[in-house]
Amino acid sequence: MACCLCMNGCATVGGQYRHAQDLEKQGKVDEAIAAYYRAAEEEPARAEIHLKLAEALTAKGMQDEALEVLEKSHARLPAEERTARRLAEAYFVRGQAYRQQGKVSDAYESWKKTLELFSDHTEATNHLAQLYADQGEDDKAAQAYQRLTQNSPRDGEAHRSLGLVYYKQGKYDQALTEFQQLLRLQPQDAKAYNNLGTVYLQMGHLDDATAAFEQAVALDARLAVAYNNWGTVYFKQGRYQRARQHWEQALLLDTNNETALRNLETLETLGY
Repeated sequence: MACCLCMNGCATVGGQYRHAQDLEKQGKVDEAIAAYYRAAEEEPARAEIHLKLAEALTAKGMQDEALEVLEKSHARLPAEERTARRLAEAYFVRGQAYRQQGKVSDAYESWKKTLELFSDHTEATNHLAQLYADQGEDDKAAQAYQRLTQNSPRDGEAHRSLGLVYYKQGKYDQALTEFQQLLRLQPQDAKAYNNLGTVYLQMGHLDDATAAFEQAVALDARLAVAYNNWGTVYFKQGRYQRARQHWEQALLLDTNNETALRNLETLETLGY
């Protein structure tokens, strides 16, 4: 019977994967990657091999190659959840890199692919929502933040972001609901009280706005924006000296607060 001779540490089919793992433990990353590639060719249906190969490539800084491995693995094994999730995460990371490079459309496409594979990926949903908001696509931003609040109902920042989009759209009742929910989750959040007060101010509920701004500065005495907004309440009530005091305090806390400065200039123009 003929036999096979193996010199210099070669591995058999089925042993390539173990051989690759041993090489990786020894710190022989390049050799391990080569062995993982051989193992993946010999056992294409073993998802863990493709995952380990992608992991090794990523550790080596070879993100494009890792993504290619995961894409091929997912194409072969579409029902394999581990591969789908890793591929989704790889697209998410690529989207982050594109965003940092200013490649907005590429980031958008990468995060969309993430959500196609893993629809409840919170970070991708949040990043897409922020991207829509930055681009002025408020309806799409609102839809993305709605998904986020549904998937993560205790995520206070998602409620804040959705409330801010609604506020920008003039949907004050919906904005109010989101900020109230935010405060149920984060009752010591001074900025949330400022958000709430701003909505009340726009709705003409001046007493409610005053109460919200008062609570905001009680929680954070250096929150200049709350003093500015509180001053606007007093201005609308015709209490100009109180308005001046609050706008001056806002400017004292934030010397670059152009809104407070313009408000004070308005008072000067009116002779107050």
